[in-house]
Amino acid sequence: MMRILSVLLVIAGLLAAGFGGAALLENYDSDPAALNAPSAATASEETVAAASAPEEDIGFEIASADTASPPEESASNPAPEAVTNAPPETAEAGEPALSDDEIGFMFQTQMEEGPVQMMRSAPLEGAVEDPVASSAAMPPAPKPSFEQKLQTVPVAHETPASAEYKRPFNVTFAIDATGDTTAADALPGRGIVSEGEAKVSDRVEVRLSGASFAIEQTSPPIQTLSPLTENTWRWSVTALTAGDHDLTFEIFAIDSDAVTPLRTYRDTVTVKVSGLNRAIAFADQANPLFVLLGGIGSILAGAIGVARFFAKR
Repeated sequence: MMRILSVLLVIAGLLAAGFGGAALLENYDSDPAALNAPSAATASEETVAAASAPEEDIGFEIASADTASPPEESASNPAPEAVTNAPPETAEAGEPALSDDEIGFMFQTQMEEGPVQMMRSAPLEGAVEDPVASSAAMPPAPKPSFEQKLQTVPVAHETPASAEYKRPFNVTFAIDATGDTTAADALPGRGIVSEGEAKVSDRVEVRLSGASFAIEQTSPPIQTLSPLTENTWRWSVTALTAGDHDLTFEIFAIDSDAVTPLRTYRDTVTVKVSGLNRAIAFADQANPLFVLLGGIGSILAGAIGVARFFAKR
């Protein structure tokens, strides 16, 4: 039931709107001037806009209204206020000309905006740039190569002129990264000192080797070069055979993932053998069974000699 009433009300509304529209069209057809006349709402909006506009625009609005009005009406009924307040019009565009104060204000505004745009487009002289922005704009610097990381420093090493069999002696190697011209100051100075130069890295390992020697390291094998004092490596060396034998120094660069040889030095050490050392050498080189039998025979020979001595008496 409610749906039927709603449909009937909609139909009645449409019929009323149709009759009203037809009556309005008949009214406009009988009076064509009513189509060109402004509505009351439009006139009221223009009145409100004219009241809220600034004082300098009132004259312009009045002058425009006078210009749009028919020439007969403006000639018969001139508006003194509009003529008095209206600014002079340009001859070409028909727009109101600007006064001297307005032209000066526009020129000053343009002059103020010009330097601001230049300041935004170009950086000021002496301005401090953002390091984060500059570093992001610049490409990353290439990493230095292995050879570029090396530095040339003076080195020195000391070995004895001669050594005795089974008698230990000391060997010293020194590197000076403090800027001095020699590394011999860090050596004891009691043997043969040899000096030179070598390219080394920040972390260095020095090794000592020799086939005829027993070598014991007495200092850290890997050291970081110090800028304050010399770095020294020390060993306790014992000769195992007589004659002339070589001791070899090897310098290595220690990196995070590699050990690279840098330089090698060789020194010759002459091993001397005295009478006592010869006996010790013979005992070391002989067969232990023969040594035992020889010792027993010596004891028996000594005992027999003592027995004969007392028997004669």
